Amino acid sequence: MFTKQKMWYDNENKVELWQVNTMSEQLPIYEAREVTVMDADTGFVIYENAQHQHMYPASITKIMTALLVIEEVPDLSQELVISESAVDLPYYAARMNLQPGDTMTVYEALYGLMLPSGNDIANALAEHVSGSVEAFVSQMNTRAEELGASNTRFINPCGLPGDNQHVTAFDMALIMREAIGHPVFNQVISSSHFNISPMDSMPEGQALINTNRMINPALEEYNSDIVGGKTGFTNAAQHTLVSYAQQGDRSLIISVLYTPRGVTFTDTAALMDYAFSLPMFRVLDADTQYWKVPVTQYIDGETTELATVTVMPSESFRLPLPQTMPTIRSELLMPPHLDAPVRSGDIVGYKHIYVGEQRLAEIGLISTETVLAPSLVLESASQVQTRTPLFQNSIEISPTLVMLPLSIVMVFGMLLALMRRRRVLLRRRRRIERAARHAQYVRALQME
Repeated sequence: MFTKQKMWYDNENKVELWQVNTMSEQLPIYEAREVTVMDADTGFVIYENAQHQHMYPASITKIMTALLVIEEVPDLSQELVISESAVDLPYYAARMNLQPGDTMTVYEALYGLMLPSGNDIANALAEHVSGSVEAFVSQMNTRAEELGASNTRFINPCGLPGDNQHVTAFDMALIMREAIGHPVFNQVISSSHFNISPMDSMPEGQALINTNRMINPALEEYNSDIVGGKTGFTNAAQHTLVSYAQQGDRSLIISVLYTPRGVTFTDTAALMDYAFSLPMFRVLDADTQYWKVPVTQYIDGETTELATVTVMPSESFRLPLPQTMPTIRSELLMPPHLDAPVRSGDIVGYKHIYVGEQRLAEIGLISTETVLAPSLVLESASQVQTRTPLFQNSIEISPTLVMLPLSIVMVFGMLLALMRRRRVLLRRRRRIERAARHAQYVRALQME
């Protein structure tokens, strides 16, 4: 349950402010040192704790690695060759036990990257995309900045600890939100098992098992609302997990950083259940909200109103409501009148929606009707001859004969529009007069 209150409406600038409060006081219980729960559709942060604090990432780094590979490699069936430098790793680093000269497709390598979390395959993919690990890491940091992950810095494509490497729960949610826009990424992270084709060092191939226990139906931690995610662990980072969840038409991203062993799964489930239990507030309703906007044209030195069109949002916009909700602000960006021609389906304005200072949406406002400019109607009429060659060969049609009835129709339409406007003004005047008479009658009763 929730209450909503329109705090302010600026008619001149068409700005609305809403304050919304939920009734429940129940908060999620978890152990992670840093968390972010984000609405995947809008980027709105539903719940957070220390979400901008610098932390070691461990293997959740590979979300960014996979994103760059998918963006930079147009054909995932390309052959990937394992180099000596790719397998040159510390003894404690997780790996697929690949050998120099082994080959597989980039598509298979993505599974090796995300399921068993192979650090050797992370290096191999980096070299394949950018020529070297160093060049790939530079691309990772540039892409992070582009996504708004300004508190993140990577030093390798796998997440092994080192100086000046850090991420935040919020930044990893941003990166995950971008990655889930690629169907192949979702296909990979939602797979509990995958088999790599035979290669030189592994004649029978290799069976891969996903380290994310929440997507394996055979395990206790399985949760049907979890689409997938990426786990991570190092001594410096402890256990980390970034997950993508769906329930009905709602979707979430949950970042959980620095937890004890096994707690990432229970923390993620608790945070997910909390977020999915929250009520939804429909800020913009495409089915019921609309605007009436006049369509005008400059004719003979005057601005003439031709008609009025109905303008509606191209889509609805909803937000989940946590216990503490910043002010919701919506701004209408639409001119007081539209210049003809206006066609059905044209975007004629926008609705910007903010929560606090964060702009979450730009919703297009579309015309549901068509109003052509008189000049376009006349131009269409003048082209009748070129569109009817059969008649041109037998009968010469006078342009005047074509234009006259169209002109009459056009003038008649303008007269109807003016009469309709006059009726509206008369009705408005009568309402004002009735209100005045009623007020006079009330004053007379009070004097008696």
